[in-house]
Amino acid sequence: MSSRLTRIAIAAGAGLLVLASGSATAQAQTKPASEAETCLVNVDTNTTRCFGTFREAVAASTEGRITDAPLSGKDAARDRKLVDRLRVSSAASGKPSTELAILYEHWNFGGKSIILNGNACQSGNGRDYVGEFTDWADTFSSVVPVACWIELWADPHQTGTHQEYRDSTPYVGDAMNDRASSYALL
Repeated sequence: MSSRLTRIAIAAGAGLLVLASGSATAQAQTKPASEAETCLVNVDTNTTRCFGTFREAVAASTEGRITDAPLSGKDAARDRKLVDRLRVSSAASGKPSTELAILYEHWNFGGKSIILNGNACQSGNGRDYVGEFTDWADTFSSVVPVACWIELWADPHQTGTHQEYRDSTPYVGDAMNDRASSYALL
C-alpha cells in the first residue's frame, strides 16, 4: 500500500510540476515593453505584445511557423536568409498576417526592436498602412523592410522630414536617426 501511495504522490507532484512550468512559460512569453527585447505590433488591430527575445516574437508573429530565429534582433539582421524565410512562411501559410518591417533602436541593428505585422502590403506605390510610434517615438536608428517598404516621418501623422527605405538599412541617416514619430508602409 505504501508503494502505491508513493507512486500516487510522485505522479501528483510531477503533474503539479508540469502545470507550474507551463504557467511559468506562458508568463515568460509576454513582458512589459520596458523589459522586453522585441515587441510585436499588429498594424491592423493596433495591438502590441512584447517578448524577452527576438526568437519569441518571431514565433508569435509567424504563429509557430518559425521557431528557430536568432535570439537577438542584431543576430537576426545578420541572418540573410531570415527575411526570405519570413516572406515564404507567411505566403505558404495562407494566413493574411505577415511580417511587414523590423525597426531597431540603435544603428547596425542593435538594441531593442519592434516587428510590424499585419495583412500583406499591396503592390504599387500607395500607402497600405500609416501609424504612429507612440511608445517608440524618436527611437529608431536602423530598419529591415520585410514584406513592405517603410517610410519614416519625423513628425506625427506622416508630416515633416521623411525618408523611404526599401532595403536593410543599418543606419537610417542623420535626418531620421532617433527622430521617427510616424510611419507609412508601402
